[in-house]
Amino acid sequence: MITRRTRSRRIALVALPIAGALALTGCGGSEGTDSGSTAASSAVATGDWAVTDCAAVAPPVAATAPPADSVVEGEVAVTSAAGVAPIVGIESAAGSVSQLVAVDIAEGAGDPVQAGAEVTVEYCGIGMTSKSIFDSSWARGSSITFPLAGVIAGWQEGLPGMKPGGRRLLIIPANMAYGDNPPAGSGIAAGESLLFVVDLISSP
Repeated sequence: MITRRTRSRRIALVALPIAGALALTGCGGSEGTDSGSTAASSAVATGDWAVTDCAAVAPPVAATAPPADSVVEGEVAVTSAAGVAPIVGIESAAGSVSQLVAVDIAEGAGDPVQAGAEVTVEYCGIGMTSKSIFDSSWARGSSITFPLAGVIAGWQEGLPGMKPGGRRLLIIPANMAYGDNPPAGSGIAAGESLLFVVDLISSP
């Protein structure tokens, strides 16, 4: 079953400096990222969707429809079962965004995350242009804990309000991510908008 969202929460673009790289909290490139980008281009050319399983850092697969059991938000589809590595579909026409998009794919319960709080999460990051995954805590096999004050502006603005046990989609414009200076070897292109799927485990 595919659910199309008719309501989403869009956050107006805020001109905040990038406070830090998510790489400082474990988000970095992995071997084979460049080949993944090439494979993504050919995959997208033969299908309407580029589909990625966040359980492994691997090139996306071309598909003619979004993943089954997913929630569709604009040009992106994400499976909704929090606690399990998501499968993400991105339409071939998708590209840069100019505003931060934060959408709860599955809503959690309990106290919401506060600005600047420490969080423990599982996450997956995909380039909106390349359609390639550049990092995944699910693929590494371990969650990660960090303060929001130390990561990119898109996370600082996009995670507050999220509840434990929930899954949130973040689509982040380049100037709230890495801009024209992505981390070396990350597989992220200069000026690229980024997509993250985040499962919040806890926030003390």
